[in-house]
Amino acid sequence: MGNINFVQKSNLFSYTATRCLRNEYYHNDCTICIDMCPKGAFVIVRNKLTLFENECVGCAGCIGSCPTEALEIESFDPNGYAASYQYIEEAPILSCKVTTPCLGVFDVEHYSVMALRGERNVTCDLSHCAGCVLNENGKLESSMREKINATNQFLEMIKTPHRIESIDEKEEQSDRRALFRKGFEKVKETIAEESVAHVSMTTAHHKLPDQKMPLKRILLKNSLKEIVSGLESTLFLEGSPLFFNKQISFEACTNCGDCTQFCPTDALFPTSDKQGIFFSQGKCIGCAICEDICKPNAISSKEGFDLVSIAYERAEQLVYYEMVTCHECRCPYPYKGGDPICDRCSSFMANHANMFTLARDM
Repeated sequence: MGNINFVQKSNLFSYTATRCLRNEYYHNDCTICIDMCPKGAFVIVRNKLTLFENECVGCAGCIGSCPTEALEIESFDPNGYAASYQYIEEAPILSCKVTTPCLGVFDVEHYSVMALRGERNVTCDLSHCAGCVLNENGKLESSMREKINATNQFLEMIKTPHRIESIDEKEEQSDRRALFRKGFEKVKETIAEESVAHVSMTTAHHKLPDQKMPLKRILLKNSLKEIVSGLESTLFLEGSPLFFNKQISFEACTNCGDCTQFCPTDALFPTSDKQGIFFSQGKCIGCAICEDICKPNAISSKEGFDLVSIAYERAEQLVYYEMVTCHECRCPYPYKGGDPICDRCSSFMANHANMFTLARDM
């Protein structure tokens, strides 16, 4: 078992507790890796995620689903593979039998980066997934197909030409298959030659000081920078499985700062004078910690995203207050109009008005 400052390793698989949302915020209920693991290697101990190393088989099926990249496997870096995919001459088929570990190692960001940068369709071999011993109750295969569908939904939305294709049935050996196998061998040689870059890319990123953003999000944003100028539209009113948007109620917000303090990626951050809150859509990973921690329920999600703002991490000011001194307690508070009395004093006076009644008035 481990604690919050411990990196647990099972053979080539590692879990970094300090990057886990369960440890970032006590009340977070993320169970993605627990639900995904076919061997029950992840458990919650005192509300903290813990890896049972003896149970882990290092299949990598859970890695792509972790929103904060708390899970890694030393033998394969999905970020390194996605970043170098465009340089592979013959398009490989992503297959756990030949080129990659379990395709669960990839997330929507990885598929999107490969499709956007590689300028060709990305083919995934899912023909073995249904009968795989790791596909307990069909959860792993279902997750992989959901990611592929979400990627294609995003690619169709922004009207780019390339998609993620899937092979769903086992094919007999043919000339076409033999050609692909020849390409596979080249890919394996390329990966072997560049293994240091593949293994170290994500690890090196995590070692950077104050680096909270998952590398897969950064790769996607850099990919978007290369294409946004050529898109018909960059502003979308509908929702997306990739990007998240927030809004804050001016009337309900108390400017307590809890949402900015607990945001794991600094998507929400205060203005320089601490009197307002900015939101950067490009940094938001949709963990919903801000909505859960907000006592007055002032924060909520909304649909729509702007690719330019996401790619270049532009921030939007969601709320801003003038701070005035309460006439009762003499403490500064965010003024929302009316008598200069803070919510605490106003509530106290309303709930305990009988305490201020004089005997002669009774």
